[in-house]
Amino acid sequence: MRVLKRVAIFTSFAIICVVATSPLEGSSEPEFAEPIPNVTVSAGREVSLPCVVDNLGTFRVAWIHTDRYTLLTLQNRVITRNSRYKVTHNSHRTWWLHIAEVQERDRGEYMCQINTSPMKSQMGYIEVVVPPHIEEDETSSDTEVREGSDVNLRCVAKGSPDPETTWRREDQQEITIGRKKVTSIKSTDLNITKVGRLQMGAYLCIASNGVQPSVSKRIVLNVNFPPMIWIPNQLVGAPVGTDVSLICNLESFPRSVTYWNREGGTIVLTNEKYNTDILNKGLYKVAMHLTIKSLKPEDFGSYTCVAKNSLGETEGTIRLYEIPPPSSPATSPEPQKPKSEKLRNGHHSQNVQVKTEETGSTEVQFGPSPAFNASSFSSENSFLPTNPNMEPGSDPPSSGIKKLASTCVYFTLYYIMCQWFWFLRFS
Repeated sequence: MRVLKRVAIFTSFAIICVVATSPLEGSSEPEFAEPIPNVTVSAGREVSLPCVVDNLGTFRVAWIHTDRYTLLTLQNRVITRNSRYKVTHNSHRTWWLHIAEVQERDRGEYMCQINTSPMKSQMGYIEVVVPPHIEEDETSSDTEVREGSDVNLRCVAKGSPDPETTWRREDQQEITIGRKKVTSIKSTDLNITKVGRLQMGAYLCIASNGVQPSVSKRIVLNVNFPPMIWIPNQLVGAPVGTDVSLICNLESFPRSVTYWNREGGTIVLTNEKYNTDILNKGLYKVAMHLTIKSLKPEDFGSYTCVAKNSLGETEGTIRLYEIPPPSSPATSPEPQKPKSEKLRNGHHSQNVQVKTEETGSTEVQFGPSPAFNASSFSSENSFLPTNPNMEPGSDPPSSGIKKLASTCVYFTLYYIMCQWFWFLRFS
């Protein structure tokens, strides 16, 4: 087949050569004015290759796809039957080869040829790049495995250039490979040995090759294991008349059927007395809650939480016991603070003394405040603070301060009189 195509091309070349093999007298031979550029185009787009010729005259220009040995155009005519090709020119100087909706098979070398003798030609290259796409038939789908077994997730992507495949966890957690923990893995295959429940979740296979857009596929890995219960408080105490909550934490996959039992195997149902609830805490974790309202003596005893799935069943028991209600603390009256009244002249109208007995009672005594006498001032009590436990009839602190001020005035007047007397005597 290739031989026949080559024969067809050579035959076309021969026809071109017969039509015009030598230039007219007085005219120069045609020459290529510019090289044909190499072009990179994404699949599905349109691309154009220019071929610039000076002094074409009566010669003709042909476009040939050399990789496929196909004559595409000759002068203004499209030879190939592929409707995606067409040719245009600008004053017979620039000849454009246009390819619409470029495909991967359009990649390769393209020759612009002039039918001179010998023939003149130059080459240009079209690189077709293809965004990555994931081959669904060769890629893993959502997978379920038993805990402790090995698992292989495969992601096959194609494109041009060849795409690179990266694995990540959707929840941004690390991927455990053997003894290593990594955030991403560049590989077509993701192999996990002795898979555990911590590896359960959604994985993203991301394919990229520098051509937009990148693509990804979400693959869910489910790890099956029988239910396991752990109880934070196996002994719970509460007084009569209060509400209490019992909690069992459960891990299982697939999800378990759960319920509560009382002593004797009676199943606890939600009603005015009991309320059962399931709180989701993760992909395979739940918390079982049993609330008992308005506790009565007959409510105390053992309660069992039960979980079952296709791989097994388990249970846990909580003992509810009675405790006495909390007692309210006794309160004692606060002691009163002593108060005193003042007159406008600054003297205390009453002398108040507060005595606190051992029983905590308060006794208040009132007595008149003695009048101030400057002559009764003595140095023994002038600079001493007043005793807080002074007896009735003694001066309060403000009375001592006023005595001190009056004494200072008295000595000042006495000093001035002495100076005046001294001046009159010796002047």
